[in-house]
Amino acid sequence: MFFSSLGITTIFAQENTYANNEAIANEVKEETGVDVFDVSLENYEEEFSFLVNDPVFIELEEYLVLSGQDAAFSDSSVQGQWVPIVAQALRLLTSKVGKEGMERGWKIARPYVQKALDAPSLYELDGPGSGGRIIQVRNKKGGSVVFRLDYFPVKHGGKNYLHYHVPTNLKEHHIIF
Repeated sequence: MFFSSLGITTIFAQENTYANNEAIANEVKEETGVDVFDVSLENYEEEFSFLVNDPVFIELEEYLVLSGQDAAFSDSSVQGQWVPIVAQALRLLTSKVGKEGMERGWKIARPYVQKALDAPSLYELDGPGSGGRIIQVRNKKGGSVVFRLDYFPVKHGGKNYLHYHVPTNLKEHHIIF
C-alpha cells in the first residue's frame, strides 16, 4: 500500500491546494519515481470528470484510503472537502499522464479494478508505488499480479509512457500512450 511502508500518517489537505504541497510531491517522487512537482490539481474535477464521476474510480479511491494500515485522520483544521494523501497521489499521477492518456488507460484498467472491488476476498488493490505504478490488482492468495498500470520509462533512461502489464509475461510493456 502506498505510504504504509514508510510509516507515514495519512493527513488531509484542502483539495484545491494539495497539488502545491511540496511534502506530498516529494513523497510521490520518492515512492513512485515520477516527478509531479509541475502538476496542478486545481481543475482536476473538471478536467478528469470521467474519473471523478465514475463509480468504480470513486470506490477505488475509497478502497485505497480505507485499506491503508497506517491511516489516521487529522481534523485539526478541517475546511471544505478534504482528500487523503493516497488519493492525492493517485490524482497527481493521473494528472501527470494527462486526460487523453488516462481516458485510454482507465478504459483498460477499469474492468480489472471493478473485478477486484467486486471480489475483495480474492483480490488486492494497490495504489501508486514504485516504478511509476498507478494501479495494481493482485491475487490475495499468493500476491501474483493480475494487472498493473504504470507511468514510467519502458527502457532505462527513456521517457515515461503510460503502459500496463498482464500475465503471462509481466515483463512485457503494453504501451497505451
